[in-house]
Amino acid sequence: MCTVSFIPSGNKVIITSNRDEKIVRPAALPPEKMMSTADGAIYYPVDAQAGGTWFIANTNGDVGVLLNGAYKKHQPQSSYRHSRGSILPALFNVENLWGALHSFNFNGIENCTLVLYISGRLRECIWDGNELAITSLNERERYIWSSVTLYNEAMIAERKQWFSAFINNNPNPTQQEIIDFHTHTGNGNNHYGLKMNRDNTMLTVSITSASIGKKNTQLEYVDCLNDLRTTNRLPIKLATQTIY
Repeated sequence: MCTVSFIPSGNKVIITSNRDEKIVRPAALPPEKMMSTADGAIYYPVDAQAGGTWFIANTNGDVGVLLNGAYKKHQPQSSYRHSRGSILPALFNVENLWGALHSFNFNGIENCTLVLYISGRLRECIWDGNELAITSLNERERYIWSSVTLYNEAMIAERKQWFSAFINNNPNPTQQEIIDFHTHTGNGNNHYGLKMNRDNTMLTVSITSASIGKKNTQLEYVDCLNDLRTTNRLPIKLATQTIY
């Protein structure tokens, strides 16, 4: 939930997320079918401690990802009304997601950023603890986000440079090439390389990637701690998805 990339590549859109967590946090469960709605099925990995998720996909070709933090590093409160991991399942479990987003009660939830790719449209949604800001982004462009709770401005800027270099060298990367980028980029820098490890206390524990095509979404999950990989293929039910 701490590094996210959005890359349109050929006739697919590929969204990938590195989850950086404390080593003492219980290991998450890999993605599987968690809910069914009138429109289809919803898949996501589960945070074993809080029960929520940071990455979600459905059989309509929609994907949502959560990052910790908003615009700048904040001082956490002693407690919150709900976990941030509860947001995505709640939003994806309704028919009109955009309507649910505008009416969702973010009060009492810690600062966070949502990257939502719904019905072929991309939006960045930032909750700073007081106000929700929603920005429409160009689905034809490439983006990378880094959580401000772990990375300062200089680190984020350098990560963007690595991302730009990767795109320049790989204008239409495959899903595996993007996963490799999320795994190996950083010039051996354990502190803020994409797959980070800060003294074996805070580190990248998993990489989740969704490759959204015209007929299906391929959901890949890499457990970095146990060197395990899980694949789910989600057939897209509706013909309303716009792929650039």
